[in-house]
Amino acid sequence: MKKVKVIIDGKAIGSVEDLQRILQAEFSLQLAHFESMDTLWEALVWHVPVPVTLEWNHFSDSRASIGPYADQLMNLLYEVDEQLEELFRFTVKL
Repeated sequence: MKKVKVIIDGKAIGSVEDLQRILQAEFSLQLAHFESMDTLWEALVWHVPVPVTLEWNHFSDSRASIGPYADQLMNLLYEVDEQLEELFRFTVKL
């Protein structure tokens, strides 16, 4: 199975909704998956086709635009990485 690589460009993130739209488009997530970090975790663990690599570039720009949500999502993505091991790889580039 071919590994997919998804890149989030933090410079293009101006709002939480921008980031959610990217994740929706790339991973075919539903709006309901973004109701809480718990529902988003479940969606990423159970509904995202794997194997996948997610790279978040210019993270500091995203953080400047969307504040604490960026840190919460980054931590969540690291948790998914840990849970799924080699099937879901997550990296951040400041």
